[in-house]
Amino acid sequence: MHQLHHFITLFFFLVSQIPTTNGAIKSMTISSDSRRTIFLEEFCFDRTGHVTLNISNVSITTTSTTPINSSRMGLFFGDDYNILYLPDMVISLEGMKTCILEYPGFKPIATFDELSPDSSIDKTLPITAFRSYNVTLSIPIPDRIGIYFWNCEPNTSVSMNVHLETYNIDKNGKDYLPVGRTQLPTVYFIFSVLYFPFLAFWAFECYKNRHFVRKVHVLMFALLIIKSLNLFFEAEDKQYMKVTGTPHGWDVWFYLFYCLRALMLVTIIMLIGTGWTIMKPVLQANDKKVLTVGIAIQLFGTIAHICTDELGPPNSLYLFWAIGSFVVDLAGFTIVFVPIFSSIKSLKETAETDGTAAQNLGKLRLLAYFNGCVLVFWLGKWMAWLFVSEIAAEYCGIEWLVDTSIETVTFMFYIVIFDLFKPRQQNDYFVVEDEEVALATIQIEFPDF
Repeated sequence: MHQLHHFITLFFFLVSQIPTTNGAIKSMTISSDSRRTIFLEEFCFDRTGHVTLNISNVSITTTSTTPINSSRMGLFFGDDYNILYLPDMVISLEGMKTCILEYPGFKPIATFDELSPDSSIDKTLPITAFRSYNVTLSIPIPDRIGIYFWNCEPNTSVSMNVHLETYNIDKNGKDYLPVGRTQLPTVYFIFSVLYFPFLAFWAFECYKNRHFVRKVHVLMFALLIIKSLNLFFEAEDKQYMKVTGTPHGWDVWFYLFYCLRALMLVTIIMLIGTGWTIMKPVLQANDKKVLTVGIAIQLFGTIAHICTDELGPPNSLYLFWAIGSFVVDLAGFTIVFVPIFSSIKSLKETAETDGTAAQNLGKLRLLAYFNGCVLVFWLGKWMAWLFVSEIAAEYCGIEWLVDTSIETVTFMFYIVIFDLFKPRQQNDYFVVEDEEVALATIQIEFPDF
């Protein structure tokens, strides 16, 4: 309990040190940035969409001897493929050599020649169309639109504070969640409630078979509580962002339980893989080392995920944390199989040398099935994300299906694993067979171990 108190205190301190973008209302500081293009925000607008922009404390430094043309620095709208649509042509911003802000008739959101005497810009405008050549071009609605800063002046760097609000308007007023994500508070709340009957069933199973309850079963009970709370706080986080544009502190609780849930899940998977309390009473030294590495990787992955969410694309470290999050997730996925493979190999060797094939065959099958479930869970989660994301990229109004599909896969995984390892006198996989038949079966079913 004392260690848990220290962990929570440390977590709150680390999260508080991350520069946040404050949900849908983003306040960011850009310091001495010489990038030609800075991606500030992406949002799925409907026909009621608006942007409120405030730029302040602007300063421009240059190493060039020519005067700075402030009209060549400004903000504009582009779609999620970094493309602008102009009459009779399509322009990709990637590798573009001319300054888009000087394109004849092109109308940006704002340029630095609009700066007030106190070096600021403050305006609110509706998102109804791209405007160029004084022609209004309709935007497919809903559509994902990016907001970019473009610096056409060579050898210059810009510092500024940017306050950005992106929202649609519904019957209740401003909705700060994108069109395809405004359903998320309801989605997360429903899944949070779904875990309560699951939790009640697990408590009943543990009470009914209390003589066979092991420590890992208690950890699984705690995992269900943490997962439900994680979803509840995420629902609250999204609800406050939807209504006010900021999470009002709910994001810290969400990230705390997200971290606890991730660490608890990987710990339980690895402990089951070692056979702890189910097949053997204590962990071996190698098991402890692998478990420590797995937890450390998961902790770093959680921090990388939080940083990716909170820093946002304008931050120069965003790409580092985004790539790091994916790499660490892949490494964490790999490490959880180490104790499973090690246990399978150890059981097979014991069966062949100690004459315990009939006893170990059931354990081997159980671990192999568990190994397959973990593999299907991880692949299923990513495949669901990739498949639905591909559809959502074309129609951002269904982005909520990405989160729904991931939570559905996760819920099904929990059901399968909890049913597989629920407390009982004898697991169906542990049925003893004839020794010689069991040994031959092991050789056939587990040839690679």
